[in-house]
Amino acid sequence: MAMDLLVDAVVYGNLLSLLSIGLSLTLLTTRVSNFAHGDFATVGIYVAYTMSVLFGANPYLFLPFSFVGGLLLGFLVYRVVFEPLRGKASLVTLMIVSMALDFILRYSVQIYADVLQRSLGVYTRGIVFKDVNVNFLGSTLPGLLVISSAVAWLFLLLLYLFLYKTKVGIAMRAVIENPSLSEALGINVKRVYALSWMLSASFASVAGVFLPFRITVNPDTGFSILLSIFAAVTLGGLESLLGSIVGAYIIAFSETVGVYYLSQIGLSTAYRPAISFITLALVLLLYPRGLAGLWSKR
Repeated sequence: MAMDLLVDAVVYGNLLSLLSIGLSLTLLTTRVSNFAHGDFATVGIYVAYTMSVLFGANPYLFLPFSFVGGLLLGFLVYRVVFEPLRGKASLVTLMIVSMALDFILRYSVQIYADVLQRSLGVYTRGIVFKDVNVNFLGSTLPGLLVISSAVAWLFLLLLYLFLYKTKVGIAMRAVIENPSLSEALGINVKRVYALSWMLSASFASVAGVFLPFRITVNPDTGFSILLSIFAAVTLGGLESLLGSIVGAYIIAFSETVGVYYLSQIGLSTAYRPAISFITLALVLLLYPRGLAGLWSKR
């Protein structure tokens, strides 16, 4: 049982870290608390599901399609919604706009699910993906554990190399520090913002592909995990990518273990979201700036 809990917590931490790092990127660059972030994951789910139905193959094979779908969606959202508001709307207005975007995306996926169900004759709600076993170092492990861990840490490594070893990544960090000065120095801030939204949505979209291997999903699934994503980012320190990753694993472990013990004493697992925020409150009482305050000098 302890091993099952550990596996479940690691898998959930992998997914939550991809989702949290994406939310942090848009928060750091464009200062938007994006309430539609969970819907990017839902889009990734339905891209992989549609492809797996059409080609009759395992959804893992369509991770690249969900990644590309996320890139396109992030670009579209930024250019159509947030770029026209850049420099004109307050942070509160941007937040409310993202809430409106959440409704638009969520109900768009609902419509898409209806169309898919009628055209292909398949269930489009209550979706569960069947996992495979993977032989790893002589042991048979759940494919979800191995593949989600490999993908999550590969993406995080690539993001680190992008931010610290490429000119575009260094430009993005400069924009995060001081967008006005960066623009004066010739950095195309508009392009950097668009790129951050593309990366944010693609990370979330890839994370979404793993969700049906773990839970039953529907067009509202992205919204249902939004609180946990925000809790992880806030716990990490709001403006720290590393903090978001650490916060994601802490929230994942606390939720997984907390739900297990709630079920053991006969309480409903519907209290799961409360566990995230109790954990968040306890950490913020000790470290008001979040976990990033432990290593940041700012």
